[in-house]
Amino acid sequence: MTATTNRISAALILAAAFTASANAEYRCASAPIGLDKRACAAAEQGPDVLRRFVHQWDRQMASLRFSDYVDANTERAWEAKAKLAAQQNTEASVKVASNTPR
Repeated sequence: MTATTNRISAALILAAAFTASANAEYRCASAPIGLDKRACAAAEQGPDVLRRFVHQWDRQMASLRFSDYVDANTERAWEAKAKLAAQQNTEASVKVASNTPR
């Protein structure tokens, strides 16, 4: 559980660093089309999915940037998902511990 929380925290910090970059142009604000639409859909799924998507297209010379698809709302959604996942992991651990015979 701690390793997962650490990975999620690191991803959020990385996302925040990219969000703060001065040359970022948030491409999901207006109705995106084509590759931007797919990148925005990946961003909705989380930082790891977006990172894989951007990396895949960077290898094909599409020149995508992670920060172009992350804004404050996206970051808050990722944080909420991470908190929910951590809470569910904690609840599952407590449930398993409470069912263990003594």
